[in-house]
Amino acid sequence: MKKLMLLVAFALCFLPTEAIAQSTVRTIKQSQVSGESATLQTINVWNGHGVSIYFYEVGETIKRVWLDDPSQILVDTDGCLEGIETNCQNSSAGLIHLRRIEKVKIPGLPQAPNTLLTIITQTSNGERKVYSFRVATNNGSPKYSQVIIKNDVAVEENQVFIPQLQPLVNTFKTTRNIKDGIAVAIRNRWINPHDQLHQRLQKLINYVQQGDELSTAAQKASVSMELVNKLISLGTDSQR
Repeated sequence: MKKLMLLVAFALCFLPTEAIAQSTVRTIKQSQVSGESATLQTINVWNGHGVSIYFYEVGETIKRVWLDDPSQILVDTDGCLEGIETNCQNSSAGLIHLRRIEKVKIPGLPQAPNTLLTIITQTSNGERKVYSFRVATNNGSPKYSQVIIKNDVAVEENQVFIPQLQPLVNTFKTTRNIKDGIAVAIRNRWINPHDQLHQRLQKLINYVQQGDELSTAAQKASVSMELVNKLISLGTDSQR
């Protein structure tokens, strides 16, 4: 596993940052799909081409997922979900992957051209949010493979922080940059969201959010600071 970490760190250091722009990404603002002003956004899933929905950049953990018509769309996540998996005591998912299959006849389920995907997330302060998407199949050429949920720029620019909250702000920025860097690395297939390295990175983020210094959190999570610094750099660049 140490060898794998070194290989990943090596790849992150030497692969050109211009490759990031080559990914086919669709961005949706958080207010478009959650809250009073939300509208029902359609996500298309193509034959042989899955679509991933990322919540890393809003810093929320996925708690529950419902797909009203599972006859031709499979749902997977990069972490367990409470209430669905018996051994899951603490949900850790930040990504949902949708994959199309040949339509299966389910008794009692009416035929429909699309279906509703409902996602329940939880913020770091315990607030729950509801996201809704229309999911439709498409036989044409794939137009995107990632859907990234982003914070609204207006909210970020107008947010005012009082001085005594500065340490908390710094922690938020650090964890956000790491999450953004992880998202970039996953999109470019430098990190597999299902392997142990990704799990250790999630532990690192949890340690930092609990108040540990970054170097201490990295040591406890068995992640090299070289890799952490590269992820922070990738995450910072992706926000520009």
